[in-house]
Amino acid sequence: MLNPYLRFNVSVTTATAAVQTIKFKGPNALATACINTYTTFINSVQADQIANADHVYEQLLSHGSSSDFMTSDASILMNRGRATATTETGVQELGVQVIPLLGCLGSQQGFPAYLCSGTLQISIQWNSIIRAFQATVAGGAAGNITSYRIYDVQLVYDKISPEGSFVQEMKREMDMGQKYVLSYLNIENSAFPVASASASIQYGNNVSSLRACLASQVLVTQEAFNLPGLSSANELTQFAVSLDGRLLNSNTLSVTNGGDAVVFAELNKCFSRLFDASVTDVASVSAEGVNTFKDNFFAVGVSACRVNESLAFSGSKATQVSIQYSRGAGGAAATLYLSFLSDRQVLIGAAGDITLVR
Repeated sequence: MLNPYLRFNVSVTTATAAVQTIKFKGPNALATACINTYTTFINSVQADQIANADHVYEQLLSHGSSSDFMTSDASILMNRGRATATTETGVQELGVQVIPLLGCLGSQQGFPAYLCSGTLQISIQWNSIIRAFQATVAGGAAGNITSYRIYDVQLVYDKISPEGSFVQEMKREMDMGQKYVLSYLNIENSAFPVASASASIQYGNNVSSLRACLASQVLVTQEAFNLPGLSSANELTQFAVSLDGRLLNSNTLSVTNGGDAVVFAELNKCFSRLFDASVTDVASVSAEGVNTFKDNFFAVGVSACRVNESLAFSGSKATQVSIQYSRGAGGAAATLYLSFLSDRQVLIGAAGDITLVR
């Protein structure tokens, strides 16, 4: 099983006869805004669960892909940034959406379906209307979407049939006790409300290879129906990450006095591409000083990788992750969407039994 992706159609029902503009929610306005949580099961064993998937997609695609992909490809695949104007009530079709998968099925390694005796199951929980869409009428006031519909949901993939001799040899070695290893990047996300100017966050991670911890923050006011749900710097003055009492970053991650450049550099380390000229971020600063990193696509992160090579389990052991967060007087109440990137492996035995290594 290669190149899997999720395909579905989206339609909305409106109850406002005035001219109304409808977009997906989020900094990039992607169709991924419809997904709240998705979980993958292999032979009834939960391989991964990605909560707040809409924010995880925004974080990874904004800063872990490239601006060319987001500008061109994502606009076709996921309606990136596209607005639909309606002038009448009723059902409005937003079209077919194609979503890349993360976690276990997002690995570049093929999934060996011929070794699994059970089922592969994907469970999806969809977002609420206000979290999935932005709707505005003339003047920027809130529009009205009464419901939305997801239909024709499909898992699309390439089916490759290995030669019989290859399959027999694989199973012969597995009968002797060897296991098939499927490695992937596991993503856990948790939402933490930060109403005060400082917070101390504790998260039980319990992994042997944490690669990075990153966060975006959405102001509570940005969660309104007529606002896009952007991630802003929110006057961040500190984001310090400790693993089991050991401080990872001794430098101060603050956006004040032009410090957003340091925040951006440390964020790039989370994706192992600091100063990689072949990849460009979706955020930028214009000649006029408009900073879309601070105001639209903000994220802060700390890398926990021990080596620069792309090796399995090259992160740091983390039983307990502690985060010290603070913001300046000009900040406001927000929600931190914290993502923890770690190595994980699925071991498949001769009988199709599944073991998770984390």
